[in-house]
Formats: sequence, C-alpha cells, structure tokens
Amino acid sequence: MTTTAEAAPRRITIIGAGSTGRGHLGELAFEAGWDLVFVDKDFDLVSRLTRAGQYTVDLYGPAHHRTVTVDRLRAYHTSDIDGIIAASLDVPLVLTAVFSHNLHQVAPLIAALIGARAGQGIATPLNVVCCENMQDSSSMLRAQVMPQLSPAQAAYAEAQVGFPDCMISRVVPLPDEDPLRLVAEDYNEWTVDAHQFVGPAVALPCMELVDNQAARLARKFFMHNGAHAVCGYMGFHRGHTYIHQAVADAVVLEWVVGAIEELAPIVARRYGLDAGSVRDYGLELGARGAIAPMRDLILRVVRDPLRKLSRDERLTAPAVMALEYGLPCEHLVQTIAAVLHYHHKDDPQSLVMRARLEAEGPAAVSGFLGLPADHRLVRLVQDAYAAWRGV
Repeated sequence: MTTTAEAAPRRITIIGAGSTGRGHLGELAFEAGWDLVFVDKDFDLVSRLTRAGQYTVDLYGPAHHRTVTVDRLRAYHTSDIDGIIAASLDVPLVLTAVFSHNLHQVAPLIAALIGARAGQGIATPLNVVCCENMQDSSSMLRAQVMPQLSPAQAAYAEAQVGFPDCMISRVVPLPDEDPLRLVAEDYNEWTVDAHQFVGPAVALPCMELVDNQAARLARKFFMHNGAHAVCGYMGFHRGHTYIHQAVADAVVLEWVVGAIEELAPIVARRYGLDAGSVRDYGLELGARGAIAPMRDLILRVVRDPLRKLSRDERLTAPAVMALEYGLPCEHLVQTIAAVLHYHHKDDPQSLVMRARLEAEGPAAVSGFLGLPADHRLVRLVQDAYAAWRGV
C-alpha cells in the first residue's frame, strides 16, 4: 500500500466551488490545516469569494450544530489559466467537484497544469482526485487528459501524476439565498484508492486510503444513493418537499427499510462484505435524513430520472444482481415503477421520459433500463408500472 506523508506546500486546489467543493472538500481540507485554491466557471461566485475572503458552513448532526468559517482561500475563474497555474503549480493534490458531465471541461485545465509542471521540471508528485458521484471518475478524467499532452508531457505524467479513484458521501444542499453560507451534514465518508497514488499520499485525516475502493464505492452507491432514491421518489409521490419530511412518513420509511433489507445481501454477496454491517450502514439514512435544518429538497434527489434508471445505476444494477442470485427485489422493482411515474415540469429528463412512455408505452422500459426487452427485470417493471396505484 502507498504510505502516507505530508507534502509542502499545505495548499490544495479544488476545481468546482459549488456546494460539494466548498461544503464538503473545502471545509474538511481547511479544518485539516490546508489552504485552498478554488476554481470555478461562475464569475459572480468567484468575485464574491474574492471580495469576502471567506465563507461559512453550518454543519448539522442528529443532535448538534456547529459553524466553520473557511478563510484561507483564493478563488480563480476558469478563464484565468495563468493565475490558476501559478497558484497550483506546486500543490500536491487537485480535487474536482464539477459533476461527471463537466469533466471534459476540466481536462484541458489539468493538461495545462501538467504541461507547466513538466516544463519547469517539478519533481514532486501531483495526484488528481475526481470527487464525483460516479464510478472510476479519476480514471475517466485521466483518459481525457492524456491525449491532450505532448509525448514529453505524457511521459512526465506517467511518472509524476496520479489519478486515484475515490468515493465521497456528505449531503450539501444548494444555498437558499447567500451563496457564501452553506449548510451541510456533519458527516463524512471519503475513500481513495491507495494503490493509484503516485508517490506518498497526501496526509488528510478526512480522506481514507483503502484497498477495496470498488467495494466501498458500491456500498455507498447502492446502499446510500439507492435508499436515498427510494426515499426521494416515494416521498415525491406522497407529496413531501424535503427528505426529512419523507423520513418522518411511516409509509415512506417502510419502503426505504424494505429496500435496504433487499440491497444489503445483494451488495454483500457481490463484493464480499458482511451483510449485517452493510445493512447497518444503509440504515444510517434514517438519522442522516431526519435532520430538518438540512432542508434537503426531494426534487434534488429525484432529478435526472433517466440517469438513475440506467443499467449501472443505483436501482437497476442491484435489481439485476438480485435476479441473478435468486434474491428478492420487490421494493426495488416498485421504486423503478415509481420513477417511471415521476413527472416534474422543471426536470427535463422527466419530460423526455414521460414523452417516450406516452409514445411507446411499456416498451420504453427496456431502453430506460438498458436491458433486452425479454429480460426478466424489464417484464417485472412493466407489470409494476401498469399496476401502479401510488404510494
């Protein structure tokens, strides 16, 4: 395993100064004693951060509240390539928090930074960690960065730049009014693949180096994101606005617990984990989701239904595994039916989904799930969709 060592300077660059970038990654790195370089494409946000020189995060746990003021920071617009490189030239760690569909916009900036480091012969390693809610995000970014490098720069990157894959978990809702005051849950799970670091890993106590990154990511993705989706869609159909309202609804909670009971043995069997500990991990959603001051909008949780229904996502993937193993998946099937019946005028994917269902009927399910039309899960979902009477 890669050993852990602190590197100078104690400064980290975070590309993406939104809720996750500041309310999760930035807050944790700041509390660990690191200075921050934020990069964002939002001119107004960068200007506000520069003028204020700080922002505040209100952290809530099930029975406590604390406030952290983050003030050791600089902020740059993505167009200020020279400024970003100057501030980031010798940092040991670059983090991204931009959403997976924006990684292609990050790749040229990372390539420019690597090129500058190579040109100056900087011998200390750089590790780029994509903190996105997806599998193999850092590896995906690497695949987009490397073709943009010259042969000499690519050789430098092979020797000096790592792209360790990671998983993060903390809910940070979008700020209501003041973009410089964030609310977040006082919870952190952040794992990084220890074997993918180049050189000693940066010593961040909030960043756990692991040997089983795939298993940890799957546990989080299916148990937390999966159960969160159940809570969100069932809560939506029950007329709730916030997750804490849905968690307090006995009907919704019964669906969530039922889904967790199905998910735990699936994840445990696929990834060689203990089913009891996986189940307990999933049930943490009850306490985490019940914090009213978080005001975690259900519409945030349920947005982009087509992505959440796809083959490798949080509902379809474990349901397919369950059928392979001969395990129950009724709650997962019913949740997928609930997703198909979800519709909101401000969610473009829900409008596309509704249009396809109206045009194609249940036959559209196969395409949504990325499965053959004769797959057993497709038939189960089609039946559940047709029989849907609400929650």
